[in-house]
Amino acid sequence: MKLKPKPSIQQVDNFFPDNIPIEIAEWIRNANYRHGETDNTEHPPTGLVCDLYHIDAKEDIVITDETKLIYNYFIKYIHEKYPGFWNDYAIYRLYVNIFAPKEQAYFHTDSVNNSDQWTFIYYPAHPHKYDINQGGWTEFSLDDKIIGVPPYYNSMVRFTSSVLHRATPFRDHHRFSIAIKCMNKKELDSK
Repeated sequence: MKLKPKPSIQQVDNFFPDNIPIEIAEWIRNANYRHGETDNTEHPPTGLVCDLYHIDAKEDIVITDETKLIYNYFIKYIHEKYPGFWNDYAIYRLYVNIFAPKEQAYFHTDSVNNSDQWTFIYYPAHPHKYDINQGGWTEFSLDDKIIGVPPYYNSMVRFTSSVLHRATPFRDHHRFSIAIKCMNKKELDSK
């Protein structure tokens, strides 16, 4: 029997060099979005989503030079921050989330059962100076406590995909983030 990974949450500041967060922010503000989704059938969809990559896409995802570039940025800089990560894991989904001001998301997990998965959430440049009273953090439920990770400019949070979590909205601004979902290559190969 495979053991469930021990929950882990880590945040990395200054994830990309200076020019990349601005380039990504410009692209995501002009991308094509569809109505959001839900991670469990008990709740209605929230937010807006723009898929950049999905290994099991049921509909066509337009791969442009810009989306390839963004995908490759994440491959390169995740490797720099977590050497050897790509030896065991692969991206199965990469997408942008947008939440409107005061739009509440639901708690959910990104994996089921004992799947060996990691999620990364990247916080790009915001059009405003971040203030903690704006909200916008990602909340994690661990050991009967809620832990909030702020959406600092050009930061990335990595966590075990089985951790219960949700996005919180900004009070007055749209909240953009990029989710990178990764699975153990052995599991992906057996799908």
